[in-house]
Order: sequence, then structure tokens, then C-alpha cells
Amino acid sequence: MTRETWIARVLLVLVFAPGGGLFGKAVAEAAQARPWWPWLVAALVWLLVSGAISMAVSTAVSSHSAEHR
Repeated sequence: MTRETWIARVLLVLVFAPGGGLFGKAVAEAAQARPWWPWLVAALVWLLVSGAISMAVSTAVSSHSAEHR
């Protein structure tokens, strides 16, 4: 596994695992008739912000790797 692939897999887990947990919390709150929408908003914000950061990191790693070839 190349360094780029390893970094991409780590970023994928760091983005989607917490987002999935927040979505799960929203479902659990909805099942108990509690306000669920703040958890859904938090999940969407997490996915957008962490996704943008991971794309920037991935692009930086790819361009850095391409310079050294």
C-alpha cells in the first residue's frame, strides 16, 4: 500500500465514522421523541468541514508526491 493510499483510507475513516455516529444519535433521539434535528445539523456540518479539510490534505499529499517522482 502506498503512502497516498494509506492517507486516503485514514482520512475516509476520520470523515465518515464520526458523521455516522452523529446520524445514529439523531435517529436515537427521534426514536425517543426528542429533538433530533440538532444532531442532524451537526452531522452535516461535520461532513462538510472535515470533508473539505481531508480533500485539501489529500491534494497536498498527492502534489507533494508527484513532485518527488
